[in-house]
Amino acid sequence: MTLERTRGPLLGLAVGVPTSALFLWLAFRNADLDLVRATLEQAHVGLVALAAGFIAALYGFQAVRWRRIVSAPQVRVARFYEMIVSGAACNNVLPVRLGDLLRARWLGLEARMPAGRAFGTVMLDRGCDLAVLFGLMIVGLAAVARSDWLVYLALGAALVLLGLGGVILFARFYIGSRERDRRRRRGLARRLLRDVGEALAEPLGRRRVAGWLVLSLVAWMMWAVAAVLVARSVSIELSAGDALFVAAVMNLGAIIPSSPGYVGTYEWLGVASLGLLGVPQEEALAFSILLHTTWYLPTTLVGGIALGVRALRASRRSRSAGEARAGH
Repeated sequence: MTLERTRGPLLGLAVGVPTSALFLWLAFRNADLDLVRATLEQAHVGLVALAAGFIAALYGFQAVRWRRIVSAPQVRVARFYEMIVSGAACNNVLPVRLGDLLRARWLGLEARMPAGRAFGTVMLDRGCDLAVLFGLMIVGLAAVARSDWLVYLALGAALVLLGLGGVILFARFYIGSRERDRRRRRGLARRLLRDVGEALAEPLGRRRVAGWLVLSLVAWMMWAVAAVLVARSVSIELSAGDALFVAAVMNLGAIIPSSPGYVGTYEWLGVASLGLLGVPQEEALAFSILLHTTWYLPTTLVGGIALGVRALRASRRSRSAGEARAGH
């Protein structure tokens, strides 16, 4: 890779790793590590395995949602599921959420659409998650718990949402004021940006967006069920409202710069949010570590396998195309 291509990931690591280290220290500070270890050793394995199943279901609802956003009936839901899990696996080990860029690339190949347009659908897909989690956090601030750091997190999420809304409005204005055939005279970077703009500028429709948001809500309800199961495995009782609140807090933490896999930020947000619900630090830390492991390991493993299968398929297609050309 050239220096220009590696600069972004290196900058992401330079910012994210120290941030993760700080939050990891905050999560473990003053905790009785012997008690944390004992709590983890006593966790109910069956409940944790069931929780992993609900995380898998979450990806299923996200796959259906993304397929509806793309409007690509020729691409099966299973392919969208594969791309989402593979992208999540890449985000677990690569900096600056490169998995999202990769799944845009994969979608472009699967649906035969420009890479920029595919990335525009990824932006809308992520925006649905952000909107639902933000709504859950606002409800949680009013009904479950309130703290200064939660307000700051909510403000950060609101700014990101406003930014996405501003990008969509600008895209509609820009695309509407330019003739499409002018794109032929543009360079690659500007064509990519225009393709992204065209994807964002398309009429969304209230009913379509409402459907996306309903699927997003159901997906995060699956995460909340997984959280309840993991909590019970370490003798913590969470109500449905508490679990949705924790879901919003821990997953909105993805907007905080961190190392790949959200190490540190995830643990601290779990400890801090459960602390507001009266859960002792050691139990909250054990819950956060166990929940993190519950989705991180299976997602990384399954996504890695899916990436290997994708590479094999691409190799076979390339070999078949080469043999076909040689036959002529």
